[in-house]
Amino acid sequence: MGAALFLAPGVAHAVTRFAVVSIANETQSNLLLAYRWGDSENWQQINLGPGARHWWSHKFSKPNENRAPHFYIRFDADTSNKRYIEPWKLTGRAAEEERFELGNKYALRYDGPSRRYIEIFDVPG
Repeated sequence: MGAALFLAPGVAHAVTRFAVVSIANETQSNLLLAYRWGDSENWQQINLGPGARHWWSHKFSKPNENRAPHFYIRFDADTSNKRYIEPWKLTGRAAEEERFELGNKYALRYDGPSRRYIEIFDVPG
């Protein structure tokens, strides 16, 4: 009598091709964000309105490389008529696709009841 051979199905792993950073504006403020990947001098800008969400991605040089430069962002964090430009260094999450849901998530929120300053907070998940 021969022994039966059972093969367990292989576990499929998604191939990661991008680093993704996702930001949600949870304030009532319209924010002009300047951003760049890595040490480039080429800052770009985007206007992120109240309640808006946006993602940025960096394509890896090869699949599953899972290394990307840091993502830098800066904006005027003072909601009064004064200016306080606050720079941030964020990290992307390795992802198989370029989608908000797959990114390392951050939220722009007021730092207290006065709503004078806006900060970036990590969003779990």
